[in-house]
Amino acid sequence: MADARAVPFTDDEVHAQAVGNANVFALALVAYARTQGQAPAAVARWLGQRLAPGWSEEGIDGARAAARTAALNVVSLGGELRSLSGDERQAEATVTGWPEAELLGVFSLSQEEADTLQEAFVPIGERLGLRFAWRREGETLTLSFTQAESA
Repeated sequence: MADARAVPFTDDEVHAQAVGNANVFALALVAYARTQGQAPAAVARWLGQRLAPGWSEEGIDGARAAARTAALNVVSLGGELRSLSGDERQAEATVTGWPEAELLGVFSLSQEEADTLQEAFVPIGERLGLRFAWRREGETLTLSFTQAESA
């Protein structure tokens, strides 16, 4: 048996593998929901409800911080940040390059189905006192957070 120290992994190899694995799990969630007769957007919101407490515990406060963190999530899956603008009351981030078309094919998903993962940010935004919206225009995905109106 070979010594594991003799075959080290580079940081780049580990990073690339982690990005690939994260993409597989994210898109598999959507595909699995669909095969089980569940709406992928509802499953994404369920996931967001479970993750929302962590965002407030991390001290993410205000629209700009939320938009930055949401964009970081997409970038960590291989997307590219194009812009981040706004302030504590209203902010948006635009990203491109996610997901790769080849990976969509592995799970027989459309771009629209994959995009439903963005719905996870709805309950996260609510937890932070923000309204979340997203839209796709071609290759560009825009994530927007706005301070919720007080009752």
